Amino acid sequence: MTQTHDLIVLGGGPAGAVAAWLAARDGLDIVLIDPCTAEDRIEGMSPRLHRWLDGQGLLAGFAGLVGPLSRISHWAAQPTNGNAEWIVHRPALDTHLRQAAVAAGARLIPGTARVEATGPEGVTIHLDGGARLTARQVFDARGRKAHAGIRDMRRAPATLSISGWAAADRAAPRGVRVVPIAQGWLWIAQGWPGRAWVQFVTDAQGDAPPGARFAAAIAAATETASLPALQPEGPLVIRDCAPALPPFTGDLAVLAIGDAAAAGDPLSGHGQFWAVSGALSATAVRRSLAARPGPETEALARRFLADRLTETFLHQARVGREFARQVADHADAPFWVRRRDFPDDLPLHPQGNGFRIDRAVVVADNLLEEREILRTPATPAGIAWFGTIPAAEAWRALQDRVPLPDLVARWGKAAEHLPDFLMQEAAPPY
Repeated sequence: MTQTHDLIVLGGGPAGAVAAWLAARDGLDIVLIDPCTAEDRIEGMSPRLHRWLDGQGLLAGFAGLVGPLSRISHWAAQPTNGNAEWIVHRPALDTHLRQAAVAAGARLIPGTARVEATGPEGVTIHLDGGARLTARQVFDARGRKAHAGIRDMRRAPATLSISGWAAADRAAPRGVRVVPIAQGWLWIAQGWPGRAWVQFVTDAQGDAPPGARFAAAIAAATETASLPALQPEGPLVIRDCAPALPPFTGDLAVLAIGDAAAAGDPLSGHGQFWAVSGALSATAVRRSLAARPGPETEALARRFLADRLTETFLHQARVGREFARQVADHADAPFWVRRRDFPDDLPLHPQGNGFRIDRAVVVADNLLEEREILRTPATPAGIAWFGTIPAAEAWRALQDRVPLPDLVARWGKAAEHLPDFLMQEAAPPY
């Protein structure tokens, strides 16, 4: 008789590996399938994702990080320096997270697989070597590879990321630069003496080979931003990076997570965070279906996933659109013209909505639950909590002029910061 596993995860990047790690810690029979090979590349990691991974112990013993490094954006007339990020060796991070999942009890199978069938007995997946496995649920975390064959995809103009190493001045300061040029934009990470990693995001179609386009882009960026010379060296990594949203099927037996569910605009800067938050959301769905089986929970799960995917994708795409509209020096360049109207012409932050209380499906105590949220100018998708304090309830109390000492008595010392939280949420961040 064929064994039915509790969960199979296809893909072992941050989304899949963290989902497998969480499932193994819940005591499930979990199989993680990944080729365990990846092209050499460097990516940025936001401070909040670093804090979460570090707080979970998932960065213990990991040596593939550099930072945090100051990030300077050359988007406007004057360079701005208001953010920082870690830079991470992505293949090393993926390997480290998969090993954490295995240490927690997951079984790792090197290879690739696809969903073959779903039915009352579970989901059957077909491995590249011909074997078949069955599970009660499957998480598809194969990134953009999961989009193959999907119709009705909502997709931005075709875009490539051309990345590779460049020789740099050994005396150049460490840091990250973001530079727009006529043909696209570059993310330049200098975290090592004499070397920099450069990612060039550009149109998929070009009038020269990728290597020539890469070299020309680096030359244009160093001139635009007055940077020390960079000389491309070594092989290039070329990847599709166009924002893409597959239709949500509502199938709770096979859940897409990370880029497989919605591939965001790289200009929004939330790729790895989106991947890991997708693992957390899928985990909340999995736990809720197990703890409270039935049509009501299934409806909550579908609503939660559909709203999250659509709202997040559109928000990130609109962030990228607004950046495209701010590129004054190259406003007429075809690359930027093609991206000024995707995904739509709706405002990033609708005017006049202010603060308002709404209802949504959120994660509470690791399970899905419908409750009040607070929609704000800075976070129109809504906030459920300020830390552990219910956001809607806190806003209502402050509107009613409840004295701050009374709120501290109700929610603890953290309530002292509620006016600051609301002030931060009063203005859109872009």
